[in-house]
Amino acid sequence: MATNFNLYGVLCAVLFPLFLIQRTDAAAVISIDFGSEWMKVGIVSPGVPMEIVLNKESKRKTPAVVAFRDGVRTFGEDAVTVGVRFPKNSYKYLLDLLGKPYDHPMVQAYRQRYPYYELVESERGTPEFVHDDKTRFTPEELIAQLLAKAKEFAEVSHGQQISECVITVPGYFNQAERRSMKEAAALAGLNVLQLINDYTGIAINYGIFRRKEINETAWYALFFDMGAASTKAALVEYKTVKIKDKGYVETVPQLQVIGVGFDRTLGGHEMTLRLREHLIKAWEANGGGDVRASPRSMEKLLREAERVKVVLSANSEHYAQIESLLDDKDFKQLVSHFKLFICVT
Repeated sequence: MATNFNLYGVLCAVLFPLFLIQRTDAAAVISIDFGSEWMKVGIVSPGVPMEIVLNKESKRKTPAVVAFRDGVRTFGEDAVTVGVRFPKNSYKYLLDLLGKPYDHPMVQAYRQRYPYYELVESERGTPEFVHDDKTRFTPEELIAQLLAKAKEFAEVSHGQQISECVITVPGYFNQAERRSMKEAAALAGLNVLQLINDYTGIAINYGIFRRKEINETAWYALFFDMGAASTKAALVEYKTVKIKDKGYVETVPQLQVIGVGFDRTLGGHEMTLRLREHLIKAWEANGGGDVRASPRSMEKLLREAERVKVVLSANSEHYAQIESLLDDKDFKQLVSHFKLFICVT
């Protein structure tokens, strides 16, 4: 079903980039782009365009990872570092588990991809991480901690407390998944003004920068978005329409989402996992031992597969190399661009 959006109307509702808040008494609002692998944070303040918030490494995006080790909780790059040595202490790709029953195929796929996590069924029939003998975490609780960190980034940048936010979610999220995201935000002390579909946000942002090109003659744009966990496409129509407001007829830009398509299992991370599987088989073929039984070794292979995948985007071949992968044995394997292509098809 097609969906209409008044560009300015939606802009006011979701506080998208370049929108200047006119009310001088309005509070600042956090915008959170929460993905499977990364999160980005922005702030819209009264009378000021959106500001992208930098993390402590002065980067615009932060890994959506939280880790616990020796009583210390870490986020982002620090949590990723913890995960290299202690994979089961570092929680990632949590969006795949949000709002799903334990027997959901994606939950079971998660268990197979990351066997070092002790993922069990909770009393309410949803997945739950067993961290230790005393502590368990639901996906909502872990995402809440990441959202709270995003809130902290924004408050440090803005210099005051902020409690309201807008969060992007995949357009294919169902009501249970959206409800779980709102629950996570509430746990983080955030009031969600709106959950906005990611492709809608992209379309609005695209239209705002091309306002002069939008007129009564409709034109179309196809947005293709391949992320870490999924692939989405949206066909959007842009044109101006006349609306009546307080007795006045006004011409305003409008976008209409004509149709969407998606594959929630096809993403960059799936390619990395398939390349890791190829590296595992190469290791096993050379008599390297049971690497699957070692969480640390599996995490090393995952990181190396990601690195090699990126390098092969611009090179015909490259070596995967890991020192002391298992039992003090090193690993080295030549991977061609063609082999990567075979792995992911």
